[in-house]
Amino acid sequence: MHIEIPKTLTEVAAEKIRQMIIFGEFEFGQQVTESQLSELFGLSKTPIREALLRLCAERLIEIRPRCGTFICSLTAEEIDNISELRIALEVCAIQGAIGKNRDKLLAELQKNIQDCEYLLLKPDRNTYLEMDVEFHRLLLKYANNPYLFDMHRNTTTKVLAMRNRLTFSQEYMIKSLQEHRDIVQELSRNNADAACRILKLHINNGFTLRAKRLLSDDAYPFAN
Repeated sequence: MHIEIPKTLTEVAAEKIRQMIIFGEFEFGQQVTESQLSELFGLSKTPIREALLRLCAERLIEIRPRCGTFICSLTAEEIDNISELRIALEVCAIQGAIGKNRDKLLAELQKNIQDCEYLLLKPDRNTYLEMDVEFHRLLLKYANNPYLFDMHRNTTTKVLAMRNRLTFSQEYMIKSLQEHRDIVQELSRNNADAACRILKLHINNGFTLRAKRLLSDDAYPFAN
């Protein structure tokens, strides 16, 4: 029997701040204070302080001595670094998943693609983004490596935050979905190397380059 352990106030505060960063309720580089967050969440300063320290370890919060506490900022170099690590983790996951759970992985990836095809009949950006994130998480799920999964989850929090600030036209979603199909097709042929090459291009073209273009936009005040 699974018993759910209640979250501590620190965990609750950390998750609320994390989600607000991901969904753009806090901007990159924005200053925050313990008092502000304490009032916002109806919590004392102690769990807020502990949550900020936890998020600082995740590189989502920057605590600058004698300056204050700030939401993380992103640079073009950091986007390159995050994408490089993300690609390495997902390539490793593909190689592990194909060897351990090939049939289950392919079945779930194909179902994900079918669900996305239905969404494109009446474009739903937010749901499509959720399904896109799930496609990549499935690679980690079936690698059966909890260390790999945890590292990927921590790495992609900033990815999710930036993705929610990008535009997603129907044309882009159609192209992205086709790349997912191409990855699955190569995996079904037991051609993991080709699938990994497509994955690398998919991440770089779909996220890395677009995110760096957004950072170069003068209208984006907290980019640097």
